[in-house]
Amino acid sequence: MASRGLEGTFALNKKQAIHRWFAYMEGYSDALVEKELELIGYEKVRTIYDPFGGSGTSLLTASKHNIIPYYSEINPVMEFVCDTKINCVKHIKEAPDKVSLLKEHYSAISQTEFTVEDVSDYQGFEKFYDPERLSVLLQILSVIEAIKDSDVRDVCKVAIASIAVQVSNMIRRGDLRYAKGKEKEKVNQEVKEVYLQKLEQIIEDIEDTDIRLYTEVTMLAEDCRNINAENMLDCVITSPPYLNGTNYIRNTKLELKLLGFVEGEQDLPSLHSKGIIAGINNVSKRSKVEFLPCVQPYLDELAPVAYDKRIPVMVAGYFYDMDKVITKLSQSIKPNGYFIMDIGDSIFSGVHIPTHDLLEEIAISHGFKKYDEEILRVRHSNNGQELSQRVLRFINTKEL
Repeated sequence: MASRGLEGTFALNKKQAIHRWFAYMEGYSDALVEKELELIGYEKVRTIYDPFGGSGTSLLTASKHNIIPYYSEINPVMEFVCDTKINCVKHIKEAPDKVSLLKEHYSAISQTEFTVEDVSDYQGFEKFYDPERLSVLLQILSVIEAIKDSDVRDVCKVAIASIAVQVSNMIRRGDLRYAKGKEKEKVNQEVKEVYLQKLEQIIEDIEDTDIRLYTEVTMLAEDCRNINAENMLDCVITSPPYLNGTNYIRNTKLELKLLGFVEGEQDLPSLHSKGIIAGINNVSKRSKVEFLPCVQPYLDELAPVAYDKRIPVMVAGYFYDMDKVITKLSQSIKPNGYFIMDIGDSIFSGVHIPTHDLLEEIAISHGFKKYDEEILRVRHSNNGQELSQRVLRFINTKEL
């Protein structure tokens, strides 16, 4: 049995059907969602919502249990992955002719000998790839775009996006960066071969008769602060962005470009600024940040020691944004409905920010009651100070 610590990471999903199609470093596992639903009681959950959809772990797990999933997601790549891994897969599994089309595409790619074409004008993204690999990548994408069936086409687009970093000169180690030294030596970068391996995985999972998807997923709004779902949800299981400076948009810039969601790197900041403020890079994009009283003591402690003057504003903005998220959840979750949150704390300039405690205080102010809490694993900051990842479990105490 997997440790609870691993359940709080994406690692276990790498071996799970459909979940494994698109690796998501910031995600948690299907095992975590199963555990939470088991604790609540599957029979009590008819609708589930993830305000930060990510790679769709909560949503896909819900569909397997005939629970209706809803989500929000700012990142268009992850929105596309969520929809495709559930809705398109459900359609394909229910239509043998679509499976045949997928296999025909596999055969077509396997029989094609790709030649090297000029890729020197890829709007600046050519610098992230070896020219030959980029040429093959874009030629395969061109073949995918010609597929007439939208479900099959979109599944193949998830497949090509899932290898975008692997066949590039980049690597994900917390953030996306150029690979150094021998970091790429053991990684297969033969584009055609890697793509066909991913397709084999996808076909295997689709043809697995033990895997059934019962419900389709629906996006309520890109931004969870804009949802309109009064008393609609039985349960929320989610992991908000951590207050750690991760730029979730920049981390998927290769996929954003490959799937046509951006033209160049100049388009990334506008996407990043739409999300929950969790890093200093989008502080300047905010026109209004209010300082919640519960956060003020930490801001006072940070102000004289922060190595960047934006850090206190970032911390204030994070909790200001999360207050708006939790306000919406308190309205959308039914009375006695469940709000399960996976979250970690942070340290900046030696100042500990107990994110879990502050979010708990905010949740309580909006009518939630914490009935349980569990530490999944101990983490450490860059300077070695101990941090934690934990699950907070709330129930909505409001009355109709």
